[in-house]
Amino acid sequence: MFSTHDQLKRRTPKDGIDRREFITLLVDEYYETSNLESQQQVTANLANFAYDPINWNHLKQAKAHDLFVEILNGSVDPALLVHAAAGICNLCLDTQVAEYLRLGGTLKRIRELIERYQTKSELVGHLLTTLVYVDREPLDVDFRRILVKLKQGSNRIVANLAEVQLENNASASAEKGFSSSFSTGQVFTVSRVFRREDLDKFAEFTGDSNPIHRRDQQSFVNGALLNATTAGIIGSNFPGYVVTSQEFRFPNRCRVDEEVQFRVQVEGLRKIVTVSYECSQGEQTVFEGTAKLFAVKGGS
Repeated sequence: MFSTHDQLKRRTPKDGIDRREFITLLVDEYYETSNLESQQQVTANLANFAYDPINWNHLKQAKAHDLFVEILNGSVDPALLVHAAAGICNLCLDTQVAEYLRLGGTLKRIRELIERYQTKSELVGHLLTTLVYVDREPLDVDFRRILVKLKQGSNRIVANLAEVQLENNASASAEKGFSSSFSTGQVFTVSRVFRREDLDKFAEFTGDSNPIHRRDQQSFVNGALLNATTAGIIGSNFPGYVVTSQEFRFPNRCRVDEEVQFRVQVEGLRKIVTVSYECSQGEQTVFEGTAKLFAVKGGS
């Protein structure tokens, strides 16, 4: 059961030290002693404190998460590794600690430890749980093989965690697989010449017979046709993505029987992909704007 502040007050003797001070003293004791057994006892206590969210701020202020990561990076003692892995496993549910693990390179170290200690079920269980909560990067081939092997192992807890991590990272790979094939600033271009027949077919299909598209025997391309052509460029080059929003304008009219240059540029590659586009005819821009694209689950 998790604790409340009132419960902690009732449990603390009148002249006793409070929880925050005690956790700080434990961290200090770890660094001040050279006795391995004492260090094991300290880390076991800290890992137990990490189980209860009411202690997370105290543990962070005492830099207990730094201590756990230091052990994972440098210790070979089985007990210390298990305690540090358990502590990080509990603390990683805190958003600040999770970000600390992602940015500090700790997740790479956790994968290395899982590979090295595959037969140590308790240790691997804590480390895999941390990855399940925190790691959303696509898997490399070697670590995927390790997870598949663990999934097929006899320890059901480890096998289930490995399966969950494989599923999590399959989703991450699907989301990132497309955008990683492109780069910010990449450009797609197409040239088109619209004829009067194109406008007639478009008007017949859409029902748009607005006379503004003809003036003094000169025909002008429908703005919606320019947008549709741009959408075709986006759709053919961004498979599996749909346009979720657009902002655009038509600064000049587009004439028939003259070449139009369409240019689509990748502006940002995240879960939401941002592109800009411009259609020009000679020296004039006839259509320009931006669009946001989103990956549809199950898209090819």
